[in-house]
Amino acid sequence: MAWQRVASLSEIAVDAVLGVDVDGSPVALYRLANEVFATAGICTHAMALLSDGFVEDGKIECPLHQGQFDIRSGKALCAPATEDLRTYAVKFDGDEVLIDMEQQAEFTQVIPKPMPDRQAARNFPVTDTRTISATNSDPELALMKRYVWPAEGLTRIPDWVYTDQTIYEREVEKIFHGRTWNYVALECEVPNPGDFIRSNVGPTPVVVVRAADCSINVFENRCSHRAAEFCRELSGNTKEFVCPYHQWSYDLHGNLAGIPFRRGVNGKGGMPADFNAAQHGLRRLNVTSHRGVVFASYVQDMEPLQDYLGPEVLKEFEATFDGRKPRLLGYYRHTLPGNWKLYHENLKDPYHATLLHTFLVTFGLLVAGNRSLMLADATGRHGVMASAKSERKSISTDAKKEMRAYRDGMTLAEPRFMDFIEEFDSPWSVTMATIWPNLIIQREMNTLGVRQIVPTGPHEFIMKWTMFGFEGDDDEMTRHRLRQGNLMGPAGFLGLEDNEAIKFVQDGMRHVPGRQHLVKLDPAVAAGTSDSLISEASIRAMYRHWRAEMGL
Repeated sequence: MAWQRVASLSEIAVDAVLGVDVDGSPVALYRLANEVFATAGICTHAMALLSDGFVEDGKIECPLHQGQFDIRSGKALCAPATEDLRTYAVKFDGDEVLIDMEQQAEFTQVIPKPMPDRQAARNFPVTDTRTISATNSDPELALMKRYVWPAEGLTRIPDWVYTDQTIYEREVEKIFHGRTWNYVALECEVPNPGDFIRSNVGPTPVVVVRAADCSINVFENRCSHRAAEFCRELSGNTKEFVCPYHQWSYDLHGNLAGIPFRRGVNGKGGMPADFNAAQHGLRRLNVTSHRGVVFASYVQDMEPLQDYLGPEVLKEFEATFDGRKPRLLGYYRHTLPGNWKLYHENLKDPYHATLLHTFLVTFGLLVAGNRSLMLADATGRHGVMASAKSERKSISTDAKKEMRAYRDGMTLAEPRFMDFIEEFDSPWSVTMATIWPNLIIQREMNTLGVRQIVPTGPHEFIMKWTMFGFEGDDDEMTRHRLRQGNLMGPAGFLGLEDNEAIKFVQDGMRHVPGRQHLVKLDPAVAAGTSDSLISEASIRAMYRHWRAEMGL
């Protein structure tokens, strides 16, 4: 046996959990009165850190999907957790707490299934991310051999989908720079000739500008001379773009307009006589717009946006952008420590919405048993989570027991906050449309917004929120939209919890790498649209599309 000191008794609060790292493995320590118990520190369902969970009545509750485990035995007690936690023997040396990672707890009443060996569970023979990088750099290894999808199919998602640098770089090439329409702006952000904003297509910085002929152009924010990001302001109005480094200038269509000292001085220096300025403009993207929403693509022969969305998702898109002209209300911007696809998953996962979000379930916005839909288009890339608001009195007692986030008796100091003014040709009071690869369209009662995903690497992305109303809104409706806007954003009543959950998942994969996610809910629907909120079918559909685009 190899006993190791991991903490002192005084470090572990009573009826609480403390996370420690033992030889690179997360361990959760729990104190019940003066007894201390130890288990593996990662939830066996979605791999969140249990040290961020909740201890109650001898149970630990996972912070992500609220699976529960018995602290003493490690036994999985309720869905979605089905695999038990490993337990570790504990002893004291005075106030010091020691554990033996090789010995199970002697008091265990129900013997849990041992956790799979982490090396055997890997899909490729590596031990850490440095080895992954070395393997990826070997041109002799074929991509398909290095990244093998689990034999179980779409019900398992390997960690490398979210954590590997080579996979991320391939996503930029095949998805963001591939055959996709990427959201870049609302037309109301550039209403006048010369108006511009900075935006992104994947991680690539671009400029969106309205030219004198009122056309909207999108080009890379990279000077064709020495690669400087020439546009430094987030937004503004200009007659031309001038690179601050060597003063090369471009017109509002991205054409190279001027080069200082192009012909040199006194007959010396300057550009070659055969230099053709027309061949050195900014790289322009294909642009389309629909009902005030602007998209761009690196592919010049892209299908029309309406065909790209498909009839069902287009219908939901046009229910929100219903012909009225959008009016800009403001922005949020923040960084999330997780893989960009986790945000798509979050909004294709109505199951979590009925469990994680106290506000949603307590005030009837998205509740198990509501009239609802988790729509996926035919390709699986786009989706719409939709629900009709219910009254709290209509929620059954049994449903309340399952939804631990429900808080009976919770009230609002501002009752107008939950007023729903019917203004859309839609049966839904809440819709979240995910438009592949970088757009979320939110309609939460009367608060409206678009969210733009900007990945910066496999472990992080930026979220840009643009809140809007419509030009015909009176002052009271604008105030109402802004009031309900407190639901959204990085510190919103809803957004805050999702941000934390995404971090928990990424932390779990980084601290215990080389394993798989379990995505089996709603087996009656292999992949696609479901009318149940207790479903992961849309996530499976998304990865069916992702694998096809990535060649994996």
